[in-house]
Amino acid sequence: MSFFGILSLIFLSLLPIVNPIGMSSVFLEMSNHLSAHDRHILAFKVAVYSASLLIVILFFGPLALSFFGLTLPFIRIAGGLLVAFTAWQMLNAKPKLSEEEEEEHVENEDPSFFPLTLPITAGAGAIAITIAVALNIDSGFSFHVVFQYFGAAVGIILMMAFVYICYRFSDTILNKIGRTGTMVVTRLSAFVLLAIGLDVIWTGLLKLIIIAKAAK
Repeated sequence: MSFFGILSLIFLSLLPIVNPIGMSSVFLEMSNHLSAHDRHILAFKVAVYSASLLIVILFFGPLALSFFGLTLPFIRIAGGLLVAFTAWQMLNAKPKLSEEEEEEHVENEDPSFFPLTLPITAGAGAIAITIAVALNIDSGFSFHVVFQYFGAAVGIILMMAFVYICYRFSDTILNKIGRTGTMVVTRLSAFVLLAIGLDVIWTGLLKLIIIAKAAK
């Protein structure tokens, strides 16, 4: 596969899974206690962490799977559980914290990696897609293989640049639809996120059942 072919493949495959526009409401809900400046920094950190995580998985994911004897279905199930748990917490969000509790919350908790990077942005689906693309890259060492890996890495970086833009301007986007609209979009996004988590778990279970039947 060519440089642009694999770049397009990984970008277009990640787009519906990462869903930057839909997840911007989730990002805003989990960062609404921050100032606009801190929220913008958080958006940048999530994009960088997500890109770094997926690029590491691109290069070392297949090796790690074979080393630990794991298969993609187990990755899907574990990631799906994390996604579903995060979505369930959002659907059952507690009332807003008091000012003192909010200050303590801001000081003591950094959601940039968990849960905003993993599992919300670079979750089980994104990891599975990245590993699947890595497994389809030609083996051996040649300029062609190097360009394939480079194309996949650039595709991931472009995807996370789009994530940064959507998260960075999440307040502007959602302010257009008002407080009630934001609440509705947030709850719907959390519900969709829960459905995605359950779908990922179910897909992993089905794959395990197929593997188990084939082994008999």
